[in-house]
Amino acid sequence: MKSPATEYTRHQYGHLARKESIFQQTALLYQLFLDDLDLCHGHINSGDSAARGERIHHALSILMVLRNQALAMVDNQQDQTPSANALPARLLELYDHCLACLTAVIADNDIAPLNTAWSMIDTVKGAWDELAIQQEQTDGSEG
Repeated sequence: MKSPATEYTRHQYGHLARKESIFQQTALLYQLFLDDLDLCHGHINSGDSAARGERIHHALSILMVLRNQALAMVDNQQDQTPSANALPARLLELYDHCLACLTAVIADNDIAPLNTAWSMIDTVKGAWDELAIQQEQTDGSEG
């Protein structure tokens, strides 16, 4: 029998598969990541280390998807100007910093690096949300 958390995750990723643009997919991944960090924060406060570990693991999985997406962008733009690789390279730096933050949470059970990762991703998520809205508007005007 699947746990409620597993069913929730499958339900959320099911929505992801139906998204049409990379902007919508990325915005949803960011939201799922932030949701995991929020849940992890609560688990740290309640002292539930098993649930904390599960949420961190899930957040790390999402972070790796985002990181792989940025790596693919870098690989696809190898023949372009250095400025074309600036955004994917900065995203990789961001994801690596978030990875370090989540590793610190695992090692020290500390909320401060969790808050740092949340803040960084929340800032970037706003930009991806705007891109997703623009894409939806563009798609709507074409159809």
